[in-house]
Amino acid sequence: MLTYSPDTERVALPASAEKPWLLLLLCLIWLVPGLVGHDPWKPRELETAAVIGRFLAGQHWSIPWFADSAYFGSSPLYYWVATIVAWPLVQLGLSVHDAARLTTGLWCALAFWGIGLTGRELYGRRNGRVTVLTLVGCIGLIIWGHHLGTSILMLTGFCWQAYALALARRRPLLAGWVLAFAWLVLLLGVSAAEFLLALGTALALWAFKPWRRGAYLATLITGLVLTLPVAGVWLADFSHAAPALFRTWLNHYSLGSFGGIRHPEAFHAMGYFFSMLPWFAWPALPLALWGGWVLRRDLSSPGLVLPVLMLLFHSVFLACAADGEEARLLIALPPLALLATAGVDSLRHGAAAALNWFGILVLGMLSGVLWMGWLVLHAGIPPSWAEELQTGSPAYQVSVNVPGLLFAATVTAVWIWVLSRKRPLGRRALTNWVCGVTLLWSVLIGLWQPWLDASKSYRSVSLSLAQFMQSHPGCLGGGQVSDSMAASLDYFSGITLRRERAATCPWLLTQEPAPAGSVVLWQGSRPGERRERFTVIANPGLVAQ
Repeated sequence: MLTYSPDTERVALPASAEKPWLLLLLCLIWLVPGLVGHDPWKPRELETAAVIGRFLAGQHWSIPWFADSAYFGSSPLYYWVATIVAWPLVQLGLSVHDAARLTTGLWCALAFWGIGLTGRELYGRRNGRVTVLTLVGCIGLIIWGHHLGTSILMLTGFCWQAYALALARRRPLLAGWVLAFAWLVLLLGVSAAEFLLALGTALALWAFKPWRRGAYLATLITGLVLTLPVAGVWLADFSHAAPALFRTWLNHYSLGSFGGIRHPEAFHAMGYFFSMLPWFAWPALPLALWGGWVLRRDLSSPGLVLPVLMLLFHSVFLACAADGEEARLLIALPPLALLATAGVDSLRHGAAAALNWFGILVLGMLSGVLWMGWLVLHAGIPPSWAEELQTGSPAYQVSVNVPGLLFAATVTAVWIWVLSRKRPLGRRALTNWVCGVTLLWSVLIGLWQPWLDASKSYRSVSLSLAQFMQSHPGCLGGGQVSDSMAASLDYFSGITLRRERAATCPWLLTQEPAPAGSVVLWQGSRPGERRERFTVIANPGLVAQ
């Protein structure tokens, strides 16, 4: 079904027998679970949902905003698209966060398309699907490919940047349009730093023979001519609508993980990313090392030059970054997936078998543990285990989610059928790994999403605080409260937490233990949360007056 052999293992197999629609089905099964059906979770889903909610309510289009302040986590392209996608779906009854999270699925599918086209352009027909499988199989993409947030735009932008640069050798003008799209995604969706990284990589490619042509300059010029004016529209409107906020963004946030123009930052997380990369990019990283070894005899090959150059620039970027946000590792996945494509068909028998059996044993065992845990929780046998699982999410009401159960059971049955096929080698070993990853994610979401949502959602604590505020008129201050809680109050209950001038409010919200002598009026936390507890106290300055 979802497996096939490399060309060297079969004789005159017609192209139609490969059934590429099965790859599309596999990607769809990987994409859909987790996009809908749960409240916004950490990290940053709450902030993103609150910003989109504000845009739907009429917030000025060029300034992301929630609570009482602008939100400069990234440029606003994701919020714009999510708002457009969410508006009709919200009218049909879908929640804002579920409707908006579908945008992540669209951007992720677009990334798969771009990296697939790149693989075919660099390595020939039937190789693009290998590149897609390698990317889909990366462990680190599982969370961020289903996350309500802007991080996915890094992956999409660099996947299409790679395709534009690969295509520039053959169709330079079309490549310029594609390059402009990739640059706009990075500049309007992430930050100027990612755009400058992409631009630097494209300029450096001029030094290599396959791109050292006048036509390649036409690609770069076309990309810039199309990118800068479109991005300038947003910047011009932003600076006109809120000059002070624009200066704050420009000076402190415009370069993303590197701060801003007036206050640049760097090297605060040096070494962190590379300690995370081996598991985040598994199995693309070891396959990429083998692919580079396979291509070592032709150092001028576009299939080697482009991914290695991208990987080099992206590695330097990660090493210099000022924060340790795990999602930034997404920029390493496109070049690794491309380089891995070159070596999959020549993978040694032992290595292919090891990848295959490692995936079967590890992913199959973890999926089996999830099934067993679900049965223990819902059957209550043995009682001590069931009680321990219930303690992990005390707000969860034990019940059977029939659609989720059927989905998990179906994917499990298909996975078992796939394993009954011919012993996999090369491409089929990679495909079986991706099927295992898809199985694990599908079982986790199908069976455990309600349990996870009951413990991770801020909805109950936000509504409880909103009920308190109904009987205590006046503003609520919270200068030290996290963005997550401020966004939760804004999104779930419509309370605008005042953080800029918190001392002017009669009620103060704090995450720290209440000071001695304070008048505690309300306390709350997420169900099962042991560390993060919120307290409302009377403002001692106003009480004293």
